[in-house]
Amino acid sequence: MDLENREKAENKILLLYFLYKVRMPISNMQLTRIMLENRYMNYFLLQQSIHEMRRDKLIITETRDDLDYYSLSEEGQKMLDMFINLLPVGIRTRLDENIDAIRSLLRHETSVVAEYTLENENEYEVKCKILEDFNPLIDIRLSVGSRDDARSICRNWKAHAKEIYPEVIAVLLGKEKDNPV
Repeated sequence: MDLENREKAENKILLLYFLYKVRMPISNMQLTRIMLENRYMNYFLLQQSIHEMRRDKLIITETRDDLDYYSLSEEGQKMLDMFINLLPVGIRTRLDENIDAIRSLLRHETSVVAEYTLENENEYEVKCKILEDFNPLIDIRLSVGSRDDARSICRNWKAHAKEIYPEVIAVLLGKEKDNPV
């Protein structure tokens, strides 16, 4: 196998191995960030590998909220089982050592969502959600008058959603703040 083809094969096996280890759907943006931050491969090789793996049905693509999420297909698992030895042990070990932290970060990113859109000149719609297995536990939409307010709400929601949610539920159930739900 020539060097270029071996590198392409290693990249695909790395992606298959990562999807196998992470055990949850991952967005293109998340996958790209993780691969680039950890210097596993460059952006162009990554996107080319993803494209080819989708085409060859080695990964499953599911679209939610206009984002593509990838997970390992049966064909991808078979390919990984056959060619796992192409992946250098050092890369495998590094990924194994970091996968719990990566999975935890991905769960948080996937479960707490805050975004805003411009509705008209003087109004922004802010959407704040907490998702569990991609099903909404809470989904709040607010209209605010400035971009700064929208950004502030998004930032604070992402930082404090796990604290805000039980308080909202307690208020809606008519329970006192000191009595947890």
